[in-house]
Amino acid sequence: MAVEVFMPKAGMDMQEGTIIAWLKHVGEQVEEGEGLLEIETDKVTMEVEAPATGVLLCRYFEDGAVVPVVTTIGYVGKPGEVVPDQPQTAGGATAAVPEKTVESVKTPIAAITDEINGVKTTPYAKQMAAANAINLSAVRPTGPAGEIKGRDVEREIAKSPLAKRIAEDKGLDLSTVTGSGHQNKVMKSDVLAKIANQQTPGAVEAVLNTTPLSGMQKVVGERMAKAHSEIPCVTQNTKVDMTSLLAFRKQVNENRDNKLTINDFIVKAVAKVLHYDKNVLVSLGDKEIIHHQDVNIGIAVALDEGLIVPVVKNADQKSLEEISASVKLLSAKAKSGGLMVDDYQGSTISISNLGMFGVHSFTPIVNQPNAVIIGICSIEDELALVDNQVENRKKMMISLTYDHRLVNGDVAAKFSLKVRDLLENPMDILI
Repeated sequence: MAVEVFMPKAGMDMQEGTIIAWLKHVGEQVEEGEGLLEIETDKVTMEVEAPATGVLLCRYFEDGAVVPVVTTIGYVGKPGEVVPDQPQTAGGATAAVPEKTVESVKTPIAAITDEINGVKTTPYAKQMAAANAINLSAVRPTGPAGEIKGRDVEREIAKSPLAKRIAEDKGLDLSTVTGSGHQNKVMKSDVLAKIANQQTPGAVEAVLNTTPLSGMQKVVGERMAKAHSEIPCVTQNTKVDMTSLLAFRKQVNENRDNKLTINDFIVKAVAKVLHYDKNVLVSLGDKEIIHHQDVNIGIAVALDEGLIVPVVKNADQKSLEEISASVKLLSAKAKSGGLMVDDYQGSTISISNLGMFGVHSFTPIVNQPNAVIIGICSIEDELALVDNQVENRKKMMISLTYDHRLVNGDVAAKFSLKVRDLLENPMDILI
């Protein structure tokens, strides 16, 4: 019996997903668990796996289509099985499909293999490689006969979905754009800069004013507006003397290949305080306050496509080195588009670090359903009187924003002071 392929619901807030590219043609053999297509959610780009072994019987939507979650987008089954002419939505209704987009096994596309300069490749892979200036000799094949498949070429194309959409909309060849992102990934800013060099000033301004919002930008904007309008926020600024921590970090890093960052120490200090004091680990339920026991710290990462907050799970149970490795891995995955759904769900508190931008203090917006977000600011020189001597000290502001419905001012202040005390006595962070 044919098995439906759905647009997955990857997270409670996801309402729709965009099909970036199908990795299989209609009529092509697929194995259960094999990558079938790539989609873009509001947060990440992810691969949808085949739900069964068989052939791809039909595709109701093609690349670029925006589809509501839990809508049927195709079928996998035995050759010749009959499938509906139209897909079904989650409620059982018939989904609207643009004319001429339904590709059915009734008119199958043969998985013909070409050979180019001794390299076996499918027509789809050949087409994708030519369109994106990919050298097929450098692509690792994963086909059963050693051929390069479409999915192999797709993985070689280092570009963000938003950059791809803007380029296509403006008729720009992405192979002419130099990427500035991680591993030469072509970002939105690269595409806009290329367009700016090809347009008059007036036309460039029009392009900048009409850039479409990505799924991530739309969701982030909606959440920020919701949090700002619903939450009675209060921000408390606490000054921290970072002089000892800077010296301690320098000493610790002397013989290390993987250097520890100031942010690593901050995350560890916050996690240690939360291990013993969970008063700020709360969220608002329908008629109750939910008290969380897991110390899951969200780390805000800024991308061209929007803001994402991957989560260091059970941070209070991790060593400083483990936290450092987790933060680096999550940040790299976020910038390369490799985050999975579990990587950015389940936070109970968040940290936003703008210190590298010279920010003195700011008011971070609470990342719902968290009740607290910690803003980390820049480290600045400040003269201070120490033992009747004027010294240059390194001071940093912690900007703590909290939901006053759930956290009182004294609770927030005590939490900030505990974090401050640990940072000012860095040896205590490790003990």
